[in-house]
Amino acid sequence: MTMKTVPSKQNAHWLGMVFATFAVIQLDALAAVIPHQVLSMGITPVVWGIGAAVLWSRARSAPAEDALYRVAPFSPTDALILFFVSACGAAMALSSFVYGGLRPLFIRELCTGYPLYTLRNLLYYPLEVLLMLELLIYGQKAGEALTKSSLPWGALALFLLWGLPHILWHGIPDGLVSACRAFPYSVPFYASCKHAGTSYLSMLILWFL
Repeated sequence: MTMKTVPSKQNAHWLGMVFATFAVIQLDALAAVIPHQVLSMGITPVVWGIGAAVLWSRARSAPAEDALYRVAPFSPTDALILFFVSACGAAMALSSFVYGGLRPLFIRELCTGYPLYTLRNLLYYPLEVLLMLELLIYGQKAGEALTKSSLPWGALALFLLWGLPHILWHGIPDGLVSACRAFPYSVPFYASCKHAGTSYLSMLILWFL
């Protein structure tokens, strides 16, 4: 009886973490109902920061045998992954600019000439990427706990719970593009054997390029 109950509790725990992360991300919608411009700009980074910290703290308290990710020092493999991520991100940014005239996100959102807006984006986007990573990590753990297989469950969770909901707030084209980007964002996580630092930096590079 005990052998069946413990895995069931673990499954429920990690599924709960997945949907809690999803809920924190969607709290961004609160900004839309706040009439004050400064408050509406600042509410999401505050809510996301608190939510991400609480979720990360809960994940770090997991037993050693329930490890979700690696926090080892950077290795030559990690450096190689970051190099190729940077090269691929730069290539995609250059292609978007040459063929569509679209500048990289860091130019569009961090070089606006509006200090308050720039400060908000310096907090907003890295926190969104952190929550994406958490959704990826918890989704992978929940999938492995439920199915006892190491399929890319985290990438699928990112596709379904981060990418597709963009359809509700930004329309079908943006939602589909965001959903499809969930898969390249996930590649460094699996390529680095779930190294948290490499995964986050890689996702941040791909995001801003």
